Amino acid sequence: MLNKKLKIILGFFFIIVSYGFIVYKIIRFEDLQHFSFSKIQSITSIIILVIVLFMMIINWSVEAIKWKVLIKSLETIQFIQSLKAVLSGISIGMITPNRVGEIGGRVLFLDKGQRTFGIFSAALGSLAQLTTTLLFGILGFIIFLLLFPEKIFLNHSLNLSLVLSCSLILLFLLWSFFNIKNLTPFLKKIPFLKKREEQLKYFAKTKYNILLKSLLLSFLRYIIFTTQFYLLLLMFDVSISISQAYISISLVYLFATIIPTTTLIELGIRGSLSIFFIGMFSENILGITFSTFLLWFINLAAPSIIGSIFFVKNKL
Repeated sequence: MLNKKLKIILGFFFIIVSYGFIVYKIIRFEDLQHFSFSKIQSITSIIILVIVLFMMIINWSVEAIKWKVLIKSLETIQFIQSLKAVLSGISIGMITPNRVGEIGGRVLFLDKGQRTFGIFSAALGSLAQLTTTLLFGILGFIIFLLLFPEKIFLNHSLNLSLVLSCSLILLFLLWSFFNIKNLTPFLKKIPFLKKREEQLKYFAKTKYNILLKSLLLSFLRYIIFTTQFYLLLLMFDVSISISQAYISISLVYLFATIIPTTTLIELGIRGSLSIFFIGMFSENILGITFSTFLLWFINLAAPSIIGSIFFVKNKL
């Protein structure tokens, strides 16, 4: 009971801090009075928005292909069926902490006898995306430390120590992903998994080529949605170089992944992190905020609405 109350208190705390920080930065934005939406009504901005929307379709199509790859040994499904499962997962994930409900939403489209195995396949896909986000995030942090040491006030030796530590973490993450069988002894200690030895063996015996394909497809997805973010920053007239944009965006996703969130908190956390990291290179706080919120709506909110229709139809 105390644990539940603590979670609620922490949830409200994160909401107040994250959204409060965004409001504070917008109020302090010196060019707030001069900001005009006329700039984003140009032909260039419309083209950028169309490209971003098209990339959203590509993004979730790549995820659908990944889902097909992961469950190939369980079931052979058509691409459109895989896409429906992915979109349904998004709609369920929107109402669960850190979007863990995505797993449950997907496996409901599998045959009943395969659903527990499907949970492990979905978990592996999530692990591939998490590993990708952490890899790019840590790599971005290393480059940030090397190229922009003046942004954080650390001495040279501490900077080098951080770079070395992050490099070792990078190598460990890659090794861990391709040696997931070593995770099974720890997974067996989880009460829910104790009686599911057959499924754990299936998880542990995932072939190297499946792991590699899922990781490469996760890489492709990461490149797609970070590029969407960069394009929206351009659309909202945020003056930032490509290197600065991708480094700061990688840090936004890194810390957004580490912090436990629900949907409402996630949007605030992403917004405040974007203002903090991208704001190191640009003073256009309003443009950064709009870019973050619009990307969240395009990539998550809109697909979840479509996914909820597929989910309801499947349940019926």
